[in-house]
Amino acid sequence: MKNNANINLILFRHHTPLTSKSASAVSAANHHRLLFIFFLFFFTFLFSFTLFSSSLHSTATASHSLSSSSPSSLSPSILAALLHYTSSSPPNTSMTFSELSAISTVINSKGPTCNLLVFGLSHESLLWRSVNLKGRTVFVDENSYAVSKFEQNNPGVEAYDIVYSTKVSQAGKLLGYYKTRPECRPVQNLLFSDCKLGINDLPNFVYDIDWDVILIDGPHGYAGDSPGRMAPIFTSAVFAKSKDSGKKKKTTDVFVHDFGRKLERAYSEEFLCEENLIEVVGELGHFVVAAEKGEKQGNGFCRNVTRLSEPFTPDIGGDAEVGVDDD
Repeated sequence: MKNNANINLILFRHHTPLTSKSASAVSAANHHRLLFIFFLFFFTFLFSFTLFSSSLHSTATASHSLSSSSPSSLSPSILAALLHYTSSSPPNTSMTFSELSAISTVINSKGPTCNLLVFGLSHESLLWRSVNLKGRTVFVDENSYAVSKFEQNNPGVEAYDIVYSTKVSQAGKLLGYYKTRPECRPVQNLLFSDCKLGINDLPNFVYDIDWDVILIDGPHGYAGDSPGRMAPIFTSAVFAKSKDSGKKKKTTDVFVHDFGRKLERAYSEEFLCEENLIEVVGELGHFVVAAEKGEKQGNGFCRNVTRLSEPFTPDIGGDAEVGVDDD
């Protein structure tokens, strides 16, 4: 009996400390596990919060930098650099710095949605596209090869070739012709016009756009059989006057290069009008023509019939027949 009691006592004393230690160990393990989970969660949250904050800061900084570097219009420094590059030696440009600056300043003043139409491809063509970077620039030229090459070298550019039916030698006759033809009126859609001075074979969208700026620097007009700039000047005047005037009267800035030449001067005064001439910079005439669509319209293009130059009589290639009766 004693032996059994001793055994039982020994067994009892033996198991009691093991049970206590086991419970203590489990409790300690659970405590450490909880601490580990807490710190793991805390540092995970802290890391995530830091990463998220950094991401927001980077996004805000990038957005601010982007907005700062992308103004609504071209910055003066970029504009000055482009002008300097285009007018620098060797003098490949046909325009002076003052002429380039006058055109660029007006384009830039129209903001990022400027619609620019340019008659004639030249050394300055990329300048006009760059100045009007966020706007729409369309080029028109009589040389199909030059147009094709320009498009290949400058992907995304809009350039179209055109076949002019006019000649410099017909300039005098054409001035008399338009006055007797109702299809040569100032306000109309030239897409459906039969006026021989009007350009009606450009892509349809050209006739639907309200052009903010038009530059006439082509086609060639130095020889009797050259197309001359009669049609572009007439067409530009019709584009400007055929805008919807609305409550706020719209205007179009029209630049005519080689304005000092007799033909360009006479046709500009006839269709763009002396009263709309706001400045002459070198060989560049700058006109601001107001819309007349929806208003009381006269038969002529100009309200003031006075002329700065003498009546036009071509001195190159004679005065060829216009062929107005040949359909």
